[in-house]
Amino acid sequence: MFPPIHPDLRFHNYASYLRRRIGGAAVRISVDGGFTCPNRDGTRGTGGCRYCNNDSFTGGILFPGLPVEEQVMRTILSPGRHRNASRLLVYFQRFSNSYAPPEELDRVYRAAFCHPDVAGIVVGTRPDCLGPEALDVLEGIGRNWYVSVEIGLQSKSDAVLARVNRGHTVDEFVVAVAAVRARGIDTGVHLIYGIPGDTRENFVETAGFLSDLDVQGVKLHHFHVVSGSAMAREWKKGTVRVPEYGEYVSACADFLERLSPEVAVLRLVGSASPGTLIAPLWEKGGREMAQDVAAELRRRDTWQGALR
Repeated sequence: MFPPIHPDLRFHNYASYLRRRIGGAAVRISVDGGFTCPNRDGTRGTGGCRYCNNDSFTGGILFPGLPVEEQVMRTILSPGRHRNASRLLVYFQRFSNSYAPPEELDRVYRAAFCHPDVAGIVVGTRPDCLGPEALDVLEGIGRNWYVSVEIGLQSKSDAVLARVNRGHTVDEFVVAVAAVRARGIDTGVHLIYGIPGDTRENFVETAGFLSDLDVQGVKLHHFHVVSGSAMAREWKKGTVRVPEYGEYVSACADFLERLSPEVAVLRLVGSASPGTLIAPLWEKGGREMAQDVAAELRRRDTWQGALR
């Protein structure tokens, strides 16, 4: 097996990647940078992604609305949050976190480094929010600290992206990844299994597509229906479905078998804040999903990249 692959999990887990990349274990601290999204705020006037209710997946942000430095310090001091890790990564998670003037981006990003244990930042954003000025700021931060940019792709199908009103194309995503990598910045990709109109074959084929783009990580989510989203209305009408648990575990294994062992697996399942999730109502979380996907790979006597 390729060296990065965890011998028990049979895939390249994020924790081991970070230990090699930044020299030790790291814990993420999620914060609200006060940003919005061009797909929502009127710049494009498209009303946002049809599956999205941003409040549903930002439950890890403990102190939204406060200045970033105060969010970081309060989270560090919260019981059980530091977990004895010597390195912290501040994750700008809510909305599109490179969608602002460059001077604002620089101020907000640098505010994250208010504690000596903060080793870097992770910026979640969209392909259409990574112009030269934003990249200049990120590259400047990266001269002194670790920087990773996580870009939402969600599907390798322009038809599916249009169906869910993403507001960008696959080609725009490819251009964005190349631009980020040209600055020497780590790149992660978000991908959703089971979006209405997408296919399992397209999801699995995306593993090879991403492997050829020089990305450092991939975060897999399953399609779920959350309250307040346009898809919730379709769910009530019975016009959309969500994946079954076993189906998703099997699809993840298919995907990983075709993913380069060099690419770290940041996450294997989506989550939603209590009270917002409508379907599917799985009782298992991220740890159980990782264990079940690993068990499926063992059952097949295979591993990440085995079919690449």
